[in-house]
Amino acid sequence: AGPLQFSVERMEVSWKKTPVPLTVTEFWLIHSLIRHPGHVRTRQQLMDDANVLVDDQTITSHIKRIRRKFVKVDAEFDRLDTVYGAGYRWKPE
Repeated sequence: AGPLQFSVERMEVSWKKTPVPLTVTEFWLIHSLIRHPGHVRTRQQLMDDANVLVDDQTITSHIKRIRRKFVKVDAEFDRLDTVYGAGYRWKPE
């Protein structure tokens, strides 16, 4: 199953069996990314999937916080890519 455990029903995310405490918006942003591993998701697609209407900087801030939360669980976490000028991507295993 890999290091990521994800439950939409319980709105829980774990990395290497350790819970990652995400806000509701962060949860839906990660959900959008992991549903399309390897594919770049634009900020607009992420906003649509998370059902939020915010500016690009806010999405950037959310992604930084999400990355920080995963790194706190695993210092070597590197699955969340920034694709300059395009958006973000969840790197498949």
